[in-house]
Amino acid sequence: MGRNTFQQIHEIIETSKTLTNEEKREFSEVFAQTKENALKPVLKLLQKDPAWVDKLYSNYKMKKEAIVTGNMAAWHDAIQKEKEELEV
Repeated sequence: MGRNTFQQIHEIIETSKTLTNEEKREFSEVFAQTKENALKPVLKLLQKDPAWVDKLYSNYKMKKEAIVTGNMAAWHDAIQKEKEELEV
């Protein structure tokens, strides 16, 4: 049996040159909790352009920070930035 979708995403995350090992581990854990069918579009995106690892991680960090601080304006900014990147 081949590698599952999560394993493939994890391998692409591991190729990032800008994330630290800790950031790679944290980001992989986000996807470890995600259902297989929700991972497939993420895998396609990352396979097409691995630079998305850094963009998605950046958005994840912004959202995480907004949740931790309870800053809804920051949450909305993160969502807006993500929408703009996905529409490119």
